Amino acid sequence: MKIGIFGGTFDPPHNVHVSMAREALSRLQLDKLIVMPCGDPPHKRCDADKRVRLQMCRAAFGDFAEVSDYEINLDGKSYTVNTLLHFAEQYKGAQLYLIVGGDSLASFDKWYRPKDIAKLCTLAVAQRGGNVSPSTVSEAERKFGAKVVLLQMTPSSLSSTEIRLRYDFGLDNGDLVPAAVDRCVSDNGLYRKHSAMTQAVSRYLTPRRFEHTFYVVKRGQELARDDVKEKAFVACLLHDVAKYIPESDYGKYRFTKGDLPDSVVHSFLGSYVAYYDFGIDDRDILRAIAYHTTGRPDMSELEKLVYVADKTEDTRPYPLEHLKRGTLDEQFVACLKEAYRVCLQRHCDSLSPLSELTIRWYCAEDFGLRPLTADACKEEEIKSNNKEKNNMTEAKESLAAVQQICKVLAEKQATDIKIVEIRALSDLADYFVICSGRSIPQVKAIFDHLEEQMEKQGRFAARKEGYSEGRWIAVDYGDVIVHIFHKDTREVYGLDNLWNNGGNVTDYNAD
Repeated sequence: MKIGIFGGTFDPPHNVHVSMAREALSRLQLDKLIVMPCGDPPHKRCDADKRVRLQMCRAAFGDFAEVSDYEINLDGKSYTVNTLLHFAEQYKGAQLYLIVGGDSLASFDKWYRPKDIAKLCTLAVAQRGGNVSPSTVSEAERKFGAKVVLLQMTPSSLSSTEIRLRYDFGLDNGDLVPAAVDRCVSDNGLYRKHSAMTQAVSRYLTPRRFEHTFYVVKRGQELARDDVKEKAFVACLLHDVAKYIPESDYGKYRFTKGDLPDSVVHSFLGSYVAYYDFGIDDRDILRAIAYHTTGRPDMSELEKLVYVADKTEDTRPYPLEHLKRGTLDEQFVACLKEAYRVCLQRHCDSLSPLSELTIRWYCAEDFGLRPLTADACKEEEIKSNNKEKNNMTEAKESLAAVQQICKVLAEKQATDIKIVEIRALSDLADYFVICSGRSIPQVKAIFDHLEEQMEKQGRFAARKEGYSEGRWIAVDYGDVIVHIFHKDTREVYGLDNLWNNGGNVTDYNAD
């Protein structure tokens, strides 16, 4: 007796699942096909309740296969080896086939007790257009003693992840899932968690840009660990929300373009739109939106994820395979390098300074730039130890200037005054001094007082920017650069923690 077991989360089951099941039934000449929805999978979370997934499986496969509730009724995690042992006992002497996708064979060594699984069954692997390499098959055979047969399938990239997103985006799935499954999803209100937000975002974008956003969210969900999937969804969904907002509306969001290149304005403006229009106040999400075009030194996991998802979503019109290899960090660096090369070729005259800082932090050597990594900076300090000794007087003078500047800022009630030492991390200056004002008039008043008092001491600014708008005034005193922010603008740009994740930041103490 030949019995096939086709397991999965089926969240939800779709037409490719049905085709796999029918192909296995025919190709393997099975006496019985058992579809096994997983109860509590050890490797992922499910959006739909297990009883509802069982109901959907019966709707999708019930006319030609037995749909089992064995794993659904188990307590605790569901492991394939235990299911195989159960059916081996129930059908003594039967030849068992475990039907899996090509991606499952590639990760077979990560399964629970793969050698025992290989002893209990033959692996029937659904091959979509040759996506299962001979080396993958031979490794499973050699390493685990597996018996492998390949089931030829029509190539398709359709996944349950994409189906769920399509429901959440309000897209039609009539051609992608069995009609009975579609009705079950509708009747149970499944996969609608973000539907209000996705429909709101669609009103900010063109249909083509909304399609791009859909695939960025899809890619982000593929990259995200379970504990960051929710943040990844929101950040990817909103990453381009400001793409078509006219400059005449910037004031509505209290945003000033300043000298930002046109190509990156929507990123930083997008974080404001996310905050004011969508109520997003999670700093990690806002930063992931703001830096998804330029990057920044020392990016968080979510920031890297959104950057990679944007560059490697399925509809991008350039080769993607080499950008999607390895860990998230490896994919991020690959995307960063490629984006920087393109920028050098096409946008060299309007390249954001932040993009170069990001390159210097992560992969300076590839472009012949001075590294900005902490280790490299430490090495530089060791190599130039004598030079540093000679510069001690200059460093003390810089620190004295910083303290004087902070005192002057405090005189005009500047708040949250912080000192950022960047001497070992950047050649821009020795220190940043960052402070906030409650309003645009106060920001300007703080600047006016600073300029007046410093000129009395014989210190004149080499450069000053942003006064007309009054949301971020930068004053360059050579070894010290002062940033006077409107409090809302400061939070979005996160300049306090731009280097070393805030480890080189101290609070100004007037005492």
